[in-house]
Amino acid sequence: MGMLIRDILENSVENFAEIKAVKWLQKKEILERSYKELMENVVAIRKGLLSEGFQGKHLALIGVSSVEWIESYLGVITGNTVAVPLDAGLPGEDLIDLINRSDSEGLFLSPKLLPLLDAVLAQCPKLRKIWLLQEQEAEIDNEKVVSLAELKKVSGNNAVDADKPSPEDVATIIFTSGTTGKSKGVMLTHRNMAENATCLDMRIPSRTVILSVLPIHHAYCLSMDILKGISLGSIIC
Repeated sequence: MGMLIRDILENSVENFAEIKAVKWLQKKEILERSYKELMENVVAIRKGLLSEGFQGKHLALIGVSSVEWIESYLGVITGNTVAVPLDAGLPGEDLIDLINRSDSEGLFLSPKLLPLLDAVLAQCPKLRKIWLLQEQEAEIDNEKVVSLAELKKVSGNNAVDADKPSPEDVATIIFTSGTTGKSKGVMLTHRNMAENATCLDMRIPSRTVILSVLPIHHAYCLSMDILKGISLGSIIC
């Protein structure tokens, strides 16, 4: 399987290209994305981040479960960038503190959290770019704030892709819930994430439909719903 999430993802795309990877509800309509389409977006985000000079940088993600969140997270951790998933339910001042303490230089932000934007721009001086997790262009008068669609366009026909990370590189920083004082950033490597997602034989056949209900920034949801689901060729709802 390989010791990288990137290997697991590429393997699943090869085996399940046309199968639906993610399904979600938008108002009353069920929308879906196949493994092949998911991968195209992941690669576009990864190449966009490389073109924008984010190699080796920490990038925070704040949002509830969405296909854009999943594609952005995978775009970050399959390249040479470090993902910092944060709890969208935290108060604004806590999120600002975590963005700063994690040394994040970019932020993927759900459009539902736009009320946070001014405070984040004012109080997170290290942030060079904020990508709104939406397909429409960002209608915001600040050159730092663009949409995911604009990030994907940056790579355009740019053939340069990020090199594969090494299994011992840090892939993600997950903050503890802070029950005993300030929450601490736990550094997990690509090998940690890949082993965790594949070591358990759940005897679930491929194409099984799974419903993800946990907050997406949780380590458990990330490894068992998203990464495990992808490794099995599941349809994640």
